[in-house]
Amino acid sequence: MSAQKILTLDELEGAVAEARRAGKRVVMCHGVFDLVHPGHILHFQAARKAGDLLVVTVTPDHFVNKGPGRPVFGQRLRLESLAALECVDYVALNEWPTAIDTIHKIKPSIYVKGSEYADATRDITGKISEEEAAVKAAGGEIKFTYEQTFSSSSLLNEFFRKLPPRAETFLKQFRARFTANDVIEALRGLKTVRVLVIGEAIVDQYCYCAPLGKSPKETIIATKYASEENFAGGSLAVANHVAGFCEQVSLVTYLGHNSPFEDFIRSKLRPNVKLHPVYADDRPTIVKRRYVDPAFLTKMFEVQRLEDTPLPAYLEDEMRAVVSRELQQHDMVIAADFGHGLFTDAVRQVLYDSGKFLAVNTQTNSANLGFNPATKYQKADYVCVHEGELKLALRVQYGDVQTLTGNLRAAVHTPTIVVTRGPNGSLMITHDGGVHEAAALSGNVVDRVGAGDTFFALTAPCVYKRVDPEIVGFVGNCAGAMAVGTVCNREPVDPIAFQKFISHLLA
Repeated sequence: MSAQKILTLDELEGAVAEARRAGKRVVMCHGVFDLVHPGHILHFQAARKAGDLLVVTVTPDHFVNKGPGRPVFGQRLRLESLAALECVDYVALNEWPTAIDTIHKIKPSIYVKGSEYADATRDITGKISEEEAAVKAAGGEIKFTYEQTFSSSSLLNEFFRKLPPRAETFLKQFRARFTANDVIEALRGLKTVRVLVIGEAIVDQYCYCAPLGKSPKETIIATKYASEENFAGGSLAVANHVAGFCEQVSLVTYLGHNSPFEDFIRSKLRPNVKLHPVYADDRPTIVKRRYVDPAFLTKMFEVQRLEDTPLPAYLEDEMRAVVSRELQQHDMVIAADFGHGLFTDAVRQVLYDSGKFLAVNTQTNSANLGFNPATKYQKADYVCVHEGELKLALRVQYGDVQTLTGNLRAAVHTPTIVVTRGPNGSLMITHDGGVHEAAALSGNVVDRVGAGDTFFALTAPCVYKRVDPEIVGFVGNCAGAMAVGTVCNREPVDPIAFQKFISHLLA
């Protein structure tokens, strides 16, 4: 019987239209409902009393952003759980991230939310006002239930958490010191920071192709082409991540003359990122093309189109001029150094001489292995490197990470340094010698490309604003957790989704 209540949105639209023609008042509820608890049941019962037919729409798995390991219960099980309730007449899986388009489609007489949404100013997503507007546009009204409430996130965090014990211990200790609001307010404090991002623009290409097997005549693996996708990577991704939290962001990079990717690059930058390209005659826009098995996102091999020798004199002079001009308009500089020739000695000297807060990330990749160490910087206010990059910079293969981090901090004369450690989280040493470790918070890892850039992009302005180091590490690892949950740099970190991620993680 309950299975008959589960409809597609199109089927639900038809059922609601029929009910409306019969003079019935249709009530709609919407949410994730990852754990159906007594508070939900009371909410649905109260909603049902407001009309003649209660329909519930459910957020699909891929739009749930409530933290690692969420949803705990898949969309099918969530639909079935709701359909089993006597007070619910129909359930359907939503097709969009929010209920707004669904409201336009279903046109309920009454849209019901819990009492926690009654004060729109407390809704961090800002969506309740848009949902109310959609309901009124459809001729309906919004109502709130004031039944006993429970927190699904708190219950799931306590009984269904899927994080490793180290992460659970870290979160327990972090919750004892900070609330979600503390973290969110720190992020809101970044809004007025004027950020200049400098670094190589990279177009990441994924060519999806299924392996067929070894060629019978050649020592190669044959593949079958399926599709391809371009992503704005490198400094483009860093600028986009920063621009979600800082209103004024500028990006200085180089592009190849008459680059076929310039329109794509401009289309992918957030509206508040101002691009200042320097055009190169001797080198193309960097493209890194990876051939990927779409079944498991396994990368088979990569082809890079780049020229990574140091900038020629004409290009270096123009780069220095543009950087010098833009430095005057910004509070801090993020140097996203991918080791492909942009950061010459002369360009770095301009950054030192400016006296602006300088955040540096030197990335090691296949094209520069061992030749792009953080130690090439004479000074910086914040340095962020991966553990492998730390060891390469110091030419040390083994050793205690905390000791090595302190050694690199001294070598580059930086007050604050962070070493990201993948599944082992991150380690920060601050200006006062304080050591702050944060556990990794990732659940399902989809793709690691861009995760370090995301960590760096969000922590750099936090360090500039002197945000508590414990919060900085937490923010960085949350950003990394969200980054590994998506393919490459498909979307920059969304501030609202990020706040929801934090709120549910700390519930």
